[in-house]
Amino acid sequence: MAVLHTAANGSSWRLNRMHYADYLTASLFELQYALQRREITSRQLTEYALQRIAEVDRPRYNAITWLFAAEALAAADTVDARRQRGETVGLLAGVPVLIKDNIDVKGWPTSAGSVMLRDVIASEDAPLVTTLRNQGGILLGKTAMHELAAGITGASSLTGYTHNAWREGRSPGGSSSGSAVAVAAGYVPLAIGTDTAGSVRIPAAFNGLFGLRMTKGALSSEGIVPLSPTQDIPGPLVRSSADLRLVSEILRGQCFAAEGESLRVGLWQEGFADDEAEINQAVQATVSVLGSQIVSWPQLENLAAEANIIGYEFADALAEFLADKPHAQFHTLQAIAASGLYHPQLATTFKARAMHPGITSESYTVVQQRQHDLYQQVEAMFSQYNINLLAYPVVRRAPVLHGEMQEGSNALVSAVTGAPAISIPAGFSDDGMPIGLELLALRGREDLLLRAAEDIQKRLQQG
Repeated sequence: MAVLHTAANGSSWRLNRMHYADYLTASLFELQYALQRREITSRQLTEYALQRIAEVDRPRYNAITWLFAAEALAAADTVDARRQRGETVGLLAGVPVLIKDNIDVKGWPTSAGSVMLRDVIASEDAPLVTTLRNQGGILLGKTAMHELAAGITGASSLTGYTHNAWREGRSPGGSSSGSAVAVAAGYVPLAIGTDTAGSVRIPAAFNGLFGLRMTKGALSSEGIVPLSPTQDIPGPLVRSSADLRLVSEILRGQCFAAEGESLRVGLWQEGFADDEAEINQAVQATVSVLGSQIVSWPQLENLAAEANIIGYEFADALAEFLADKPHAQFHTLQAIAASGLYHPQLATTFKARAMHPGITSESYTVVQQRQHDLYQQVEAMFSQYNINLLAYPVVRRAPVLHGEMQEGSNALVSAVTGAPAISIPAGFSDDGMPIGLELLALRGREDLLLRAAEDIQKRLQQG
């Protein structure tokens, strides 16, 4: 007779019954438990992941760019053999994982969603990939993304559009589009994305997931195709707050406090759109679990936009990355922009940034100072209102249809200040689209974000 087991995140499944359907929604903790009790093997989990991808990715989701099934199965067999011998294995041993296509995995293409980079092969693993391998994660392949990470709708010359996991034809968010959809659609319990202006948090919000952008510099961006070295940082996408803590601690190499000062939340009044009642109500109801006060800062959105440094850094950073990549079709953003080979939605962005004066302009240092000053203003605001978290919708507007431009992102505040921020599921609209709550903390206070996510998920599950 099967016994019901309750996992650390509050979900349940029946022992000895880790079948394909169970895998599609299982948490990392559930998979770990089943693997440790020998109720499933790493190979079986990897086969489930590959089966799911084969069944639904094309044309429904279009979330995978590159797949390396034989390599993944071999890695799974190695983990199974080590576990069979009684060896100590990592915290992710045997768990299938997918990696965003702008992150280096040795021997795999690093095409960043662009047909012009599809022949660029990584010579080494990015540091975070090394961490995942050391913890026993089974790397399956690379996920589709907004081309060169330069947008938030998932448009790519290499793969076309990725579809939202909840609604075909809708934006999945970006630029980590495929990573989010892969987790939400049941391919893997963990995928890695990157965030330069919201590119982990926005797809997390649009697909009903948890996503974290850590404090500036907390994770290495080495081995990642750059958009803006100042603002680039990798981050995880998962289905539960417990999984987010686990993966964040693995990637960071440290534990985050599970207890401490009380959570004091400010609700950013101007972060809401007046005509988006469903999003507003969902976010406010989710925040009410923690309690909050209204905070007004009308200038914040404009201040964040003025401190955005992507335009200054993109062309120079990309040229430096491509300089030693002989198989890249072009080696500068200017050449890429002139080629016309990119996805049509990138035309305006690529041409404008190719003409940007860049890091040699006098205004570059001005924008750097703006970032410094804005973070100091955020610190002052937190002190003024006696808060340690700022809450608002990740995006004020619903996911757009493919081909439309997405408006309403609030995610830039974290990116330009270097402060950490988290995306937390906040329910659904009447037409079934996920809504995301963002919480912002001061630098180094990821512990508050993770505690808030756990508290919200626990209380909402309890009803």
